[in-house]
Amino acid sequence: MTLKQRLLFSLIPLVIFVVLLMAGISLHISVNESREALTLGAEKKLMVEVAQTHESVSQYLNFIERQLQLKSTEALVIEASKQFANAYRRYDAERNPLQSNESQMLQRYYDTEFANLYSKRNGTNISNPLSLVNGLSDTAKKLQYDFIAGSRFPIGEKDTLFKPNNTSEYAAVHEKYHGFFRAFLKEFGFYDIFIADPKTGDVVYSVFKELDYATNLQTGPYAKTGIAEAYRKALNNKDKVSFSKLESYLPSYNAMAGFLGAQIIDENGTTTGVLIFQIPLNVISNILEHNQQWQEIGYGDSGETYLVSADKKLVTESRFFLEAPNDYLAAVGRLYPKTAKQVADAGTTVGIQDVDTVSVERALNGQKGFGIVKDYRDVEVFSAYRQLSIGDNQYALIAEIDVEEALQPAVVLRNKLVTTVFIAIAIIVALSVVVIVWLSGRLVRPLTRLGDACEQLASGNGDLTVKLAETRIAEINRIVLAFNQFTGQIRDIIDSVKGASESLASASEELSAITHQSETTTDNQARQMQEVASAITQLTDSITSIAESTSETRDFGTRAEHSLNENMERADMAADNIKLLVKLIQDSSTIIASLKAEVSQITSLLNVIKSIADQTNLLALNAAIEAARAGEAGRGFSVVADEVRTLANRSQESTVEIERIIEKMNVSSEKSVVAMEKAEAAAGGGIHLVDLVTVAMNELGQTIEQVQQLVSVVASAAVEQEATSNAIGENVNEVNHLSEDIHNGAVHTRNAADELAKIAVSLQDMVNRFKT
Repeated sequence: MTLKQRLLFSLIPLVIFVVLLMAGISLHISVNESREALTLGAEKKLMVEVAQTHESVSQYLNFIERQLQLKSTEALVIEASKQFANAYRRYDAERNPLQSNESQMLQRYYDTEFANLYSKRNGTNISNPLSLVNGLSDTAKKLQYDFIAGSRFPIGEKDTLFKPNNTSEYAAVHEKYHGFFRAFLKEFGFYDIFIADPKTGDVVYSVFKELDYATNLQTGPYAKTGIAEAYRKALNNKDKVSFSKLESYLPSYNAMAGFLGAQIIDENGTTTGVLIFQIPLNVISNILEHNQQWQEIGYGDSGETYLVSADKKLVTESRFFLEAPNDYLAAVGRLYPKTAKQVADAGTTVGIQDVDTVSVERALNGQKGFGIVKDYRDVEVFSAYRQLSIGDNQYALIAEIDVEEALQPAVVLRNKLVTTVFIAIAIIVALSVVVIVWLSGRLVRPLTRLGDACEQLASGNGDLTVKLAETRIAEINRIVLAFNQFTGQIRDIIDSVKGASESLASASEELSAITHQSETTTDNQARQMQEVASAITQLTDSITSIAESTSETRDFGTRAEHSLNENMERADMAADNIKLLVKLIQDSSTIIASLKAEVSQITSLLNVIKSIADQTNLLALNAAIEAARAGEAGRGFSVVADEVRTLANRSQESTVEIERIIEKMNVSSEKSVVAMEKAEAAAGGGIHLVDLVTVAMNELGQTIEQVQQLVSVVASAAVEQEATSNAIGENVNEVNHLSEDIHNGAVHTRNAADELAKIAVSLQDMVNRFKT
């Protein structure tokens, strides 16, 4: 490898390595900074979103709180609470007792309609729904029958009934005020509105008419639920709206529910009732779900905002379940198969999906902040969190987006930077290669001129009188001076070698001529001895071949004689076997002929039996006719005659079957006789052929014996000739080897003389190439 190539192969990779190192560092810094910037942007956005959502939910809760406060002070509501409470107390006396069919219809509503819808929404059966009926008062049972079980309107439309089919005071009060409360509920989207008696705890009015209607919030089946909590807190806080916690609520088919309550106070300061609103969680869900317009507000494909209760369950719906329920169920099912099944059965994640993350834990502890966590799908997300208070209850408000999506611009930037960096590297490397090539040429050019001079000196007719000129490079001048001194020494040596090579050439020519003459003589002698040795070798090979052939021929004759004797014995045995076979075939033919005669006799006997059976049949027929004429006296004889006729018929049928079998035997015996005759003729022909083969084998044995005698004589003579020719061949080979040794010595001497002459000529040519 030249110095220029070494410089190129050293500097170019070095430049490429430095460029790649700088590009990699720059790319790493750029990507990290972009990730940090995107993370900071995601943090600011999510913190703003969680703050705005917190504000929106708080404003809505404040709005419904003020609505409850204002509504509880309206004169119409105050009057309605008084009239509903009084009418409720008298309803049991005014309304006839429930008939048995009415009680059964109420129980069937709980056990069938409500239970079926509960199972459909939750994927599980409700445990003992009739126990809820047993916990109702008589008044509650009557009102629930009149407004729920006995109503002609289906579930979800029970609020359509304004007046039941009776003349009670409650029916009149309900007809009077129900339209007002129902219109208010629909206008502001509340789930339900209740009025409870502050003294007894009875729910004296409900707009939507679910199973909590007419129950007692102090002792009834729902005394430990959110509606009872809001009722109790309202009674303890006269001038304040009270909130319950958000939790599953059985009358609403275990859906998540929350309540807020306030006292209804008249102008005298007397509490006439407790007004309770069931919070419309769909409104809060829409706020947190942003009306499902996540893309439009910058949440991308994975951003969402949701609310988590103190027991770490979703209060609002998961975005992923709303957009792609199957994908959501598949993702959650891999981690929590039981939860996925419950969500699939219920058709919602609210109150079912557990969310136990660091963000939720910190938010429930009153902290707010931002971090990277794994969400309830076990996916890494950017998470902003803060606490949301609904009354005295605390919830975790969470805003999240997948880290992968949030940092996607960094990935795009990285890809673009990689492309740009590679283009820049290519340009820089190309320019660097051009500069390195130019610089290495400048550095190597003086050395190239020095190399050219040395090659010119080394090739062709070298002029040892030439001296290299000095340069302005000190390192190269050292080489030039040493080279000039070396050529001077070589010039002196060449002069001395020229004289010695001339003397050597002359001596080698004389030696070569002498050895050439000796070689010619030995060649002639060796050629003649080789011809004699070749002739003797051929003669010996021929004699050896004849001896071997005669020996093999003798062996083959012996084996043929043995084989012939064995075949003659086998032919004799075959002839005896064939003769025996002919005798057996003749005996078989005789037996089959006898069998045929016996079969003919059987046929004659069968004809006799058949004739007897015909006569017996005829006699039996005549006897039956005579028995019929005899009447009652001949009945027994008629039976016997019928049996005889039956036996005669069977005998006829049997003889016919035997005749058919005998006929087949006759045909088979005839075929057997024909086959035996053919086999006998074939066996006779075989005996004749075996006799002919035996005669031929005897003649062949005599011929083989005569050949064996002649082969033995030839083999003995061949062995004697082989021994004589081998002795002559050994003597000729020994002479031939001596001739070859003489010839080889002469050849070696001639080759040495020729080589010495070539060396002398070559040496003289080499020294003549140099000019001294």
